[in-house]
Amino acid sequence: MLEDHHLYKAAIEHSPIGIGLCAPEGRFLDVNRALCAPTGHEAQALRSRALFDLCHPDHAERTRRGVQALLAGEREALSMETRLVRHDGSTVWVQADLAVARTDTGSGGSHLIVQLQDVTARRLALEALRASEQRLAYVLDGAGLGTFDWSTRARHVSFNRRTADMLGYEPADLPTDPDAWFAMVHPQDAVLSVRRIYRHLRGDADSFEVEQRMRARHGQWIWVAARGRVTERDARGVATRVSGTLLDVTKRRAALDQAHHLALHDPLTDLPNARLLRDRLFVAIQAARRARSQVAVVFIDLDRFKPVNDEYGHAVGDLVLKATAMRLRSALRASDTVARLGGDEFVAILTHCATRQDVTQTIERLIEQLQTPFRVEGHVLSMGVSAGVALYPADGRDAQTLIRNADAAMYEVKRAGGNGFGFHASLNYERLMGMRSRERGRDRDRDVDGEAGAR
Repeated sequence: MLEDHHLYKAAIEHSPIGIGLCAPEGRFLDVNRALCAPTGHEAQALRSRALFDLCHPDHAERTRRGVQALLAGEREALSMETRLVRHDGSTVWVQADLAVARTDTGSGGSHLIVQLQDVTARRLALEALRASEQRLAYVLDGAGLGTFDWSTRARHVSFNRRTADMLGYEPADLPTDPDAWFAMVHPQDAVLSVRRIYRHLRGDADSFEVEQRMRARHGQWIWVAARGRVTERDARGVATRVSGTLLDVTKRRAALDQAHHLALHDPLTDLPNARLLRDRLFVAIQAARRARSQVAVVFIDLDRFKPVNDEYGHAVGDLVLKATAMRLRSALRASDTVARLGGDEFVAILTHCATRQDVTQTIERLIEQLQTPFRVEGHVLSMGVSAGVALYPADGRDAQTLIRNADAAMYEVKRAGGNGFGFHASLNYERLMGMRSRERGRDRDRDVDGEAGAR
């Protein structure tokens, strides 16, 4: 038994964890060497000190109440992180674990077993981590970035406050189930988003980045740029944690959409411009080729527009052009296109034209719409209309040829007195287009002379 006692004593003395035995009032009766290190006291000095004397003033009372509860049998053990004041006056954080050793039924036979382990380095590292996280949170918030942290194993997604604000939720109301989160993505964007995310989860990409529409709380769609990467994998390489950022890019997407729209539309009438006209005509030709059907290209020019523009000014002329665009839109089907090339020249694309008679009826409806007098700024203005028609495939098999031939047919109507329409016929186009070019040149010269006279 004596040998066992010495062995037990040696084990405690050489334990890497500080161990001490205290009287019920907290005075140390015995300590091992490891308990001396965090306190800065020698073992002999500690045996004359009480545990509460070592506690930092901010922590002493809490420790005292915990010990009293232990001795009263109100709790079986006490475990806490607390601060001690070292012999040199510095402070140290320790993990303190206390229990009561009872040798009889009276409190006088009870002793406190104390274990102390220095956790200062861990506390400092934790505080540094929290400070770093706080700084990161400030940066993310300043940049308008939301964050997400997805535990694939727990099937739980957590977010910061900015993410909740972005989607119009209170933090507690934001869905945390991954399936519910993915259900908020617009159906047209969901497939691409999931494909990119899981491509990264499989390890086929270093990260993932996707812009997607998400339904906010009140039903509106917002554009969100999501970027993330796997931050934890298990021993088999399976992704267990994914973290990243979310940014509301709705305004940027709207600006890009607006810029794209302006690049393809006439700024005055908002009709498609020449570039978009060619694109749509190309698509219409391809569809007609597959369906073995016709496409009609109608070149439209307002008669007597220049005199009106000269007499009443460009402001009135612009209003006439806007009204013309509205009338052309209303006279055509949704599947047709009407574009403004510039000045008073418009081009319509009529698809699914079964017969020449179908085209004739549509153009007659267009002309009737445009021949109705315009009421602009108190003026009643009457316009004639000259229109030329070229048909695919009879009059051309590409966009450039069809537009050129429709323009030439319109010019023939103009030469015949205007205010009507005509189909493309066998014409000497080199002679005709030369005349057309010279006429446009004379129009430009008259515009320059008129502006010079006005100055």
